[in-house]
Amino acid sequence: MQIHRVTSDEWDLWRDLRLEALACDPGGFGSTLAREQAFTEDYWRESVGRGLKLVALAPGPAGLVGAFADSVGLQLYSMWVRDTHRGRGVGEALVKTVLEWAAEHGWKVVRLRVYDHNLPARRLYERLGFTKAAEPEFMEFQVS
Repeated sequence: MQIHRVTSDEWDLWRDLRLEALACDPGGFGSTLAREQAFTEDYWRESVGRGLKLVALAPGPAGLVGAFADSVGLQLYSMWVRDTHRGRGVGEALVKTVLEWAAEHGWKVVRLRVYDHNLPARRLYERLGFTKAAEPEFMEFQVS
């Protein structure tokens, strides 16, 4: 498996996998398939150019994760792994790559939102060192 950083020229790789994630697991994200299907190519290109966008290739696309900076730290978002690749370390590899990138770029905190009912994701994040944050449904990782 390879973790690939998506470039703005590969916007359609990110878009296609993101739309698949929204279609397969509609309750797992803070957006909807219909909303994001309406986004233009320009939107997707610009979106991919902001922050960090990673896709796991095993050898085809198997999962994705993004990260962007805000006033609190680095926000991990859009984490998703295809059903066919779950339980094979894809999610762990994606999150670890974000954490490594955060450390390399001087981030002190990586935060994410995970719904309370998403127990597999919560277990993954806890296993990797994330703890509950002050806000409900948020977790954070202290980068060393």
